[in-house]
Amino acid sequence: MEIKFIDLNKTIKTKLENLYNIKGDDVFLIRQAINNLKNYIIKDLEEFNYIKIDASSLKSNALDAEVSALPIGNEYRFIVLENLNNECIEFLNKYDFSDSTTIVLTINAEKLKNATTINCEILNRGDITKYILNTIAKAKISIQEQAIDYLIDSTNSNMSKINTELNKMISYVGVDGVIDMSVATNLVANSSEYVVYMLTGAIDQKNYAEYQKILRDMLKSQTAGEIFSYLGKYFRRMQYIAINKDDSLIGKILNLKPYAIKMSRQFISKNGVNYYINLYQKYTDLDYEIKSGKISAYKALYSIIF
Repeated sequence: MEIKFIDLNKTIKTKLENLYNIKGDDVFLIRQAINNLKNYIIKDLEEFNYIKIDASSLKSNALDAEVSALPIGNEYRFIVLENLNNECIEFLNKYDFSDSTTIVLTINAEKLKNATTINCEILNRGDITKYILNTIAKAKISIQEQAIDYLIDSTNSNMSKINTELNKMISYVGVDGVIDMSVATNLVANSSEYVVYMLTGAIDQKNYAEYQKILRDMLKSQTAGEIFSYLGKYFRRMQYIAINKDDSLIGKILNLKPYAIKMSRQFISKNGVNYYINLYQKYTDLDYEIKSGKISAYKALYSIIF
């Protein structure tokens, strides 16, 4: 059986298993899954009933002693095993949990059998949105759809950053508050990827004053050549989407999610196909001039939109 991280809390309230194995490499989700299980399982005397073990050199007899030990003042004991070795995997594969009061959680133990898998792979946009809404509901506040999109995009879908920024906004608005775009844009720290997104967005909207403002801020920490390269990748992508109609093929070739393609098509529809073909042609012309020593990357950044 496999359960998604996003459904873990609901699932364990319905039925708690004795053996779990986390699959995935999202550090935030792994840490959160452990905490969610611990908070649900351990009601009293955590120091006696919760143990975390580096099992790389653990012997099966020592693991047997831990798994067989009875909880103290709590219904269950909870054991987290990291770096589980083959000897202990073999032990757990044979262990009879039918009358056990111990819950065991392993991390990426591929050869473990009969364990319920907790999927902690990187979340897709839909699951990230679900996580945000679940967190918001618990805090008894509300959030606008635009603010959700802004939070996801500005953190580049990084769950650790999303959690940090979300908690910051929750604290700011308080109970019964509303997280709208003004709260999100004022409080969320932009990742470097999202700053590039804002820069290209200004071009898409033909807001050249905003483009120059963002550009001046970017030039404080990045070289003109780096920023010009970012623009090239974006113009190349937009031209490709503009002249190709197969979204499925575009998604595979450019490694883009349907949401990103949908947003790109909205700007292409508004500005026209030729706008993006001409922008990419202008970029390639300026790139040639930079490499020929006829123009600086700094000047090219300002020439590209005029």
